[in-house]
Amino acid sequence: MSDSHELHLQHHYRDMEQQHDAAKLGIWLFLATEILLFGGLFCGYAVFRANHEDLFVWGEQFLDERYGAANTAVLLISSLTMAMAITYVQQEKKRAALVTLGITFVCAGIFMAIKSVEYEHKFHDHLLGGMAFYQTSDHGDDMGGDHAAVLIEHSDIVNGELIWNATCRSCHGATGEGVPGQGVRLDDNAYVRNHSDKELVTFVTDGRTASDPETTLFLDMPPKGGNPMLKEQQIIDVVAYMRTLEIPPGPEGRIETTSSPVVTSIPNATSTVVPLIDDLPRSTIPNANQAATGLAPDSASQAQRMAVYVRPEVPQLDEHRPANAHLFFGLYFLMTGLHGVHVVIGMIVLLWLMWRVQRGDFTKRHYAAVECGGLYWHVVDVIWIFLFPLWYLIA
Repeated sequence: MSDSHELHLQHHYRDMEQQHDAAKLGIWLFLATEILLFGGLFCGYAVFRANHEDLFVWGEQFLDERYGAANTAVLLISSLTMAMAITYVQQEKKRAALVTLGITFVCAGIFMAIKSVEYEHKFHDHLLGGMAFYQTSDHGDDMGGDHAAVLIEHSDIVNGELIWNATCRSCHGATGEGVPGQGVRLDDNAYVRNHSDKELVTFVTDGRTASDPETTLFLDMPPKGGNPMLKEQQIIDVVAYMRTLEIPPGPEGRIETTSSPVVTSIPNATSTVVPLIDDLPRSTIPNANQAATGLAPDSASQAQRMAVYVRPEVPQLDEHRPANAHLFFGLYFLMTGLHGVHVVIGMIVLLWLMWRVQRGDFTKRHYAAVECGGLYWHVVDVIWIFLFPLWYLIA
């Protein structure tokens, strides 16, 4: 009965042993959900790796195993110091416990610093998942003056068709014939014929509200067709492709030339509407099935930029980039980024534990919080032990 009067014993527990066991059971149940979470990601990794082996052969060249090895060493050291902290708390060695918890926190900070160096290069060069991988300009949307009129002459009609199918087709039809109740027809539209390419780019960028006096269907035209990821060059490509869909005045029929003086034909253009299921692009990401971009141009040459990443023994890999290359970086950032979030959470827990140790909350019989925090940190470390070889070592 003496245990019932202990300072840290909660009223709903019989004794300190029961309270301690309940705390450990709770943290293990929580960690089981974490294992399920990352287990699903590892299963996804296995499926991606089996179905897209070329992606991982190509993408592995952008991951530096030296950074991964350094982070592995840092986390192993942090696991050791975390275990030492638990022992020191049990022995009521307050100063030693604070030092070891502090070392663990510093190791976590070093891990995130190294990871930020890795991420910085990839962010700068658009080695990212999704649409960002195919954005090859560092200049964003800040193109003014007659720049759009100049770029329209150098538009990519094929790319415009891909974006049209992914963004515009649902409202305006496969060939601009319009969808009742969704969007007007654009293949025979006075507004399109009477406005310049630059004006159409501005219109698509800004959109139009249903209350606009010039609207005919009284429907909202969302900015960028409802796809905020579109950049100006991509909108220019869409406008260039839309020009090819126009029915000229006079005899009916499709034309293969555009109002732009440079574009004279459309590769793979068709004059009939094909079934939707047969005409769906393999990816909703423009250019995903043609070739990867993923490196932002700047004053340095492509060869100089690639020298930062590509190891001498595999210089030929970048010449054969696989389709859908954004999938590699999407999965990479999903798994390593989620792990990084857990590291940051662990750092917050460490600060909380250090504050409580400094305050003198823990004793030989009351240290469950430190042990639970240690179990969480060990699981975070173990997950990285799997991430490191799967991403950095298996080419």
